[in-house]
Amino acid sequence: MKLSDEFENLIEKQLESFGCSSGIEHLVIYLATAKEGSKAGFELFSQWPVTNKFLLPIDDDPELKVSSPNRRWYPLQDQDILIGVLRVETSLKKSEWPSLLDSRLKALSTSLAKIFAIEISRQKNVEEIRFLRNQVDVIIHQLRNPLAALRTYAKLLIKRLGSDKASIEIVESMMSEQKQINSYISSFEEVNKALKVPFGIENERLLLLPNLDSGKNTSIKELLIPILDRGKANAKLQNRLWMQPSIWPEWANYRISNKYGVIAEIVANLLENAFKYSEENADIGMLIGELGLCIFDNGTKIPEEESEEIFKKGFRGIASKEKEGTGVGLYLARKLARQINGDLTLIRNLNEIKISKELQIEKINFKNIFFLRMPIKLLQK
Repeated sequence: MKLSDEFENLIEKQLESFGCSSGIEHLVIYLATAKEGSKAGFELFSQWPVTNKFLLPIDDDPELKVSSPNRRWYPLQDQDILIGVLRVETSLKKSEWPSLLDSRLKALSTSLAKIFAIEISRQKNVEEIRFLRNQVDVIIHQLRNPLAALRTYAKLLIKRLGSDKASIEIVESMMSEQKQINSYISSFEEVNKALKVPFGIENERLLLLPNLDSGKNTSIKELLIPILDRGKANAKLQNRLWMQPSIWPEWANYRISNKYGVIAEIVANLLENAFKYSEENADIGMLIGELGLCIFDNGTKIPEEESEEIFKKGFRGIASKEKEGTGVGLYLARKLARQINGDLTLIRNLNEIKISKELQIEKINFKNIFFLRMPIKLLQK
């Protein structure tokens, strides 16, 4: 159990204040530990007076194997949970333990046990809050995709409706509602940021479920077509050149297991970033080859020094400084890719991977190419 420095200082002050009692020579707190593959034991947590003397765990200290009339033990117990023990050494002659001193030591052990219990409970609550806030960040980020797609399709529908004012009013009302939902999400995002406590990525878990129905037999191609259709519609609305594969490799048609549904999340995140952070006239699309697929754009090139930094959670590169976002997309995309034994990297040219020869890509000036390496051999398992 790792406790904060502030908590350790508090315990030291508690022992120090009690150590002034007549006859007390040494106070030691041991905490109960139970490491995997070994029996439970008691290890040193704090002592008074503070010395440079190294104290062993109780089971390894030969001095403690011999009873002493000048030593007593007091359990640190909260309800039915034994948290540790308090060891008291005195200079009292003939084992004279005044009843008042004994009562005070019992009160001290009870209060220490309660303090430890509160601190342990607090740490558990902090970890739960960290986890939940992380999930809120992820959910907020993922909600942006379908909301943006709804607005794109609504704008295209208005163009097709022409002079049908009544129908246009209905679509515009839908767009107004979409805008309102988006504002709610933005507010929720700000609240979460204001209360956010820093935490390490190594303890994170992803709440998002795969986009696959476990009872449906599907393929990567079938997963990605709806996402590519959304990208195509968005590109058309913004008058961008759009490219997507017409020839798919064999692995894209494998019938895959449920866990590979996260590939859809990865591609959606990459396309969202391409549309959001590239210039308005930049070309966007997806290429596919023997080893995996690429999401590309020919907007401003990501600086070499940011090639790895952009995959860190919360990192905001030069292109994204002035634009809305959480800094979660690429971090999440790489984490999902590695979760299925693939990987996600930023490459500098298409010579690094095997792209289908049928593609006529000579005229495209590729600036940013995100390569999603697929676990080809594992897809059918």
